[in-house]
Amino acid sequence: MCKRRTDAGQALVVVAFGMVILLGFLALGVDLGYLRLMKRRMQMLADAAALAGAQELTYCTTNNCSALTTAAQNALVENGFTGSALFTNCGASSGTLTITVNNPPCSLGSKAADPHYNDKNFVEVVVSQKESAYFSRIFGVTSPTVSARSEAALGSGNNCIYALDPTDSGTISADFLAFVNSQCGIVDESSSSSALTCTLLSSITGSQIGIVGGYSKFLCTISPTPKTHIPMPSPADPLAYLPTQSFTSCGLSNGSPYSGSSSAINITSGTKVFNPGTYCGGIQISCTALPCPNVTFNPGTYILTSTNNSGHTLSTYYGLNIDIGTNITGSGVTFYNYGPAGPITFLLGSFTANGINLTAPTSGPYAGILFFQDPGNTSQAQIIGTSSMNTTLQGTYYFPRAKVVFAFDGPVSYNILDAWQVEFAVLTFASGTFKSSGFGNDYSSLANGSPIKGIGGVLVQ
Repeated sequence: MCKRRTDAGQALVVVAFGMVILLGFLALGVDLGYLRLMKRRMQMLADAAALAGAQELTYCTTNNCSALTTAAQNALVENGFTGSALFTNCGASSGTLTITVNNPPCSLGSKAADPHYNDKNFVEVVVSQKESAYFSRIFGVTSPTVSARSEAALGSGNNCIYALDPTDSGTISADFLAFVNSQCGIVDESSSSSALTCTLLSSITGSQIGIVGGYSKFLCTISPTPKTHIPMPSPADPLAYLPTQSFTSCGLSNGSPYSGSSSAINITSGTKVFNPGTYCGGIQISCTALPCPNVTFNPGTYILTSTNNSGHTLSTYYGLNIDIGTNITGSGVTFYNYGPAGPITFLLGSFTANGINLTAPTSGPYAGILFFQDPGNTSQAQIIGTSSMNTTLQGTYYFPRAKVVFAFDGPVSYNILDAWQVEFAVLTFASGTFKSSGFGNDYSSLANGSPIKGIGGVLVQ
């Protein structure tokens, strides 16, 4: 009698083989899921480290300063990852847990790949960690490396008017019939109960107004209602990070085109050209007879000083004095009033369509800075101008230890006033027309946004 043949044994083999394959895919899925989870955690760490590093940019005077790299590395510790090895400047990284901090960014290797490549205003962080593979070991994968990259910059601030004097009354004041209209915030750092004052028929308007002390007013308008007794901002001076200039030697040119001078320059007529340099004695441009002078300032930094090469104070020092009726053009210029004495003075503008047109650089260390008076120079400045007389002064007016008397209506895309004290004066004409001093906040022309930086980082990649 013949035995009946069966396929039961063959089916068992097929099922067993199939189970091995299914278990293999399941094991692979577990490992891939774990690595995906760790990838997300690495991205979280990279973002946190980049943000932490960017917040230190204001205080760094060199690339990859220790405060920046320490803050970035500490961000890992605060998120539960200790023992990281630190690398900078796109250095080769290896190890169980590494963090590479690049200021400026460099890992992508070109401007085309990264629009912030080699830009010191951005921080790039790459975090990598070797992970353990569990079931993938059967395929020869034992310690895969998971990495993530992030970039951050310091956020732009929302304020554009600062008074830095910490104690006096009236550190921001509005004179009779003086009007101020700012599209951004106003900060008064004085602890006086009358830190901000305004008088009869004047007005101060900003997007927000913060005062360390208090304010007083008499028949005037302040809008919105100021927030008083705010904490002292940190840093107190938001532009303190800007590099100062030191006096080296006077320029030698004695005629147009100028590239510096050893004595005061007084222009009253003709067409003149100025190049960046050190101007001992300063520059005065005025109109004493028609036709009024036409002056061009080529792009760059103009250092104005009241001393000569021997360190002696010059008998005549103008600072930068631009009088009514002159015709002046300067794009991408910064005037640095080293002093240690003498003001920056602008009066009204021009009678012709050429006018006075000065704009700050859009990039570089003084991006957005038009006037910069050295902290050692306490001479009072006066900036009075109006578009009705063809005046454009676009940029930041920075006078960290000096009072500024201000009345300028623009319009300009942006302007910032950061001074020891600010007095807003009335802007009027013989016709009886009154105008507001205006402040704009469109920083789109600046490569890195407002020179006034915020207190937090912003992720950019």
